[in-house]
Amino acid sequence: MVDLDFGVFDWLDVHRDRSIADTYDDRIAIARRADEGNFVRFHVAEHHGATLGLAASPGLFTAALARETQRLRLVPTTFIVPLYDPLRLVQEIAMIDQLSHGRLELGIGKGSSPHEAAMYGYSPAEMQSRYETFLPAILHALKTGVFQPPHGGAPVELTLRPSGEIPVWYPTSNPESIQRTAENGQNTIFGFAFKSPSLPVIREHSDLFADVHSATLPDSPLPRFGVLRHVVVADTDERAFEIAERAFVDHYDNFTWLWRKMGSEQPARPDLRRLVDEHLFFVGSPESVTAQVAHVVEVGGVNYLAGAFSWGTLSREDALRSIDLFDTEVIPAVRERRS
Repeated sequence: MVDLDFGVFDWLDVHRDRSIADTYDDRIAIARRADEGNFVRFHVAEHHGATLGLAASPGLFTAALARETQRLRLVPTTFIVPLYDPLRLVQEIAMIDQLSHGRLELGIGKGSSPHEAAMYGYSPAEMQSRYETFLPAILHALKTGVFQPPHGGAPVELTLRPSGEIPVWYPTSNPESIQRTAENGQNTIFGFAFKSPSLPVIREHSDLFADVHSATLPDSPLPRFGVLRHVVVADTDERAFEIAERAFVDHYDNFTWLWRKMGSEQPARPDLRRLVDEHLFFVGSPESVTAQVAHVVEVGGVNYLAGAFSWGTLSREDALRSIDLFDTEVIPAVRERRS
């Protein structure tokens, strides 16, 4: 994989020292800065009833970003398909695409948290069934402009349609999903920060992804096969670790809050320096982070990297400084090294 794209990923997790409104403003500031530089996409996660995510409607937040940015491609990652009425979701997707002048990319998934599904009255089996029932109707309607109700009824001709074909993302932590994703010509994020598999496992599946896609869709460009990593870049390694270790305390608390609330025992917070050593976090000076990023790209064989630049109790100033250094120093250095 010779080409490489960079994006931004955001959970919009709770910041204990900021109001929700201020947190939204902080994240929009990050998106505006990303829009000015070398980043291609901005991903927004969907979560419910959890301190991990304040974007219960990623479409709504993405619509706000559409009017605050000019160039970034916007990717709800993901819409939890079983939680939506499929016809309404099709029309909302079309609206966001039109509001962004064709910059929308579509993240799809069935949801990873049984506790969040239960808030809507669904079991994991029901979520799977609804996903398998709704998704084909959604994708068909976006492509043809005609919605076929999955449970029967008259087709609906859509007056509200996207501006063109919308690329699809299927993020997954399940290795068995990689082949199907490649066959479908969809993009994926496979390694999720400290929940990520090792680089040799990522390489095994990035190679599989490329081979399957080449065999199945030989005339189409290779989709993105990426990983997600938390990022803190500062002027020195010492300053970067000071910022990251303080913010990670609250971010990990947000990450596990709902599971602990529901009685699920969670592992102790990982040691941040060990996560960096294991290439699961990027923390340090521009020179250090350049080496860390290049190692993951080269050993993992990925052609996409999504960085989370704002999380936990990171201040807006520290997050903006981090994304600025990554954009102006790390990305050019990684690309020069690869060329």
